[in-house]
Amino acid sequence: MPQRFPNDIEFNREAVVSPNIDLQAKFASVGVVRSYGPGSELLQQGLPADEIYLIHEGIVKLIWTGNQGKQTILGLRWPGYPLGVPFAITGDACPMSAVPLVRSVLQRIPVHDFLRHMQADPELAWKVQQVHSKELCEHLNSLGELACCSARSRLARVFKRLISAGQASVEGKKTQLRLPLKQREVAELIGVTPEHLSRILNALAKDGLLHMHKGWIIIPNPQQLSML
Repeated sequence: MPQRFPNDIEFNREAVVSPNIDLQAKFASVGVVRSYGPGSELLQQGLPADEIYLIHEGIVKLIWTGNQGKQTILGLRWPGYPLGVPFAITGDACPMSAVPLVRSVLQRIPVHDFLRHMQADPELAWKVQQVHSKELCEHLNSLGELACCSARSRLARVFKRLISAGQASVEGKKTQLRLPLKQREVAELIGVTPEHLSRILNALAKDGLLHMHKGWIIIPNPQQLSML
């Protein structure tokens, strides 16, 4: 039997956006909400965070860059998540950059306004603590998957999160997913080489769990794929 983790995410959007969505209500009158195109740099590695960002719509990727310029994706962040809060609180430089993966709507909040609200509102501080605790749980779960689960299973989880974030269309029982990530980026997320990712996709296609057509990944039975 494949290993199932307690916080495994099923194919529904609500699993992605709640409970963090409450932060939007708390900051409704603070900062500016605007749309950012793919590639816009929100947080920059090595620099302090002057502003935090609250994701209303879209997906943001976290990028770490080595001394030789090599980059890797540390993870993805979804609607409801704040970006830059730990560094705003500690005053440390950002250890990674944050870049929208697709056109995204974010709320930009100056750090001094954010900290003032945090210090004055215990309920808000508790909600932010809940968000960070959830992030920590997801991060530890990802480390466990990387160590113990197959690359096929890790890839299926990435597909599930992207579908839940609205990156797919559904026709009957069939789901069509257009990846907003490059193949190299998907490989980074699941800890394999791009060549090995191609082999995994071909094997899944051979098993009838998906097939690719004109840039789309067609998943005949998402629940079957989720059981990997």
